[in-house]
Amino acid sequence: MSAWDPVRAYWENPTEENKNNLYALLSADTTKYLYTHGTRHPDRISPDAWNMDQFVLERTDNKEIQISLLYDYRNNLIKYPSWQEYFRIHQPPTLVAWGKNDPFFGPEGALAYQKDLKDCEVHLLNTGHFALEEDLDVITNLIKQFLGEHLR
Repeated sequence: MSAWDPVRAYWENPTEENKNNLYALLSADTTKYLYTHGTRHPDRISPDAWNMDQFVLERTDNKEIQISLLYDYRNNLIKYPSWQEYFRIHQPPTLVAWGKNDPFFGPEGALAYQKDLKDCEVHLLNTGHFALEEDLDVITNLIKQFLGEHLR
């Protein structure tokens, strides 16, 4: 089962039942899971991170906004061919730092950039969805090195 399954079900059939299934993605348990799943040291991830996100998710009407965003995400998939064409034509140097254990955006998403971009540096980090929580220093150094090489 994919983390996207309930979202895709809602895209394909936007019933009230499928919509209601999405609310679990906005729960405190899921928010914490997104911060800790796939990390090397989940006990080192600050609870402030997921608690602050959850605080915002709990604001009045925000869950409906999040459900609308999840529903609209299907339009991103429709635009992928246009973005890929842009990459093939313009070839911007690209740095991809990606949590390879992300339950929503797996490593194949990161590697896909290399199909269209000749100057694409992909780093699959041994962490989860919020890679900066665990690998801030690594990603900072990757950005500095990448910019140093490409902004001469």
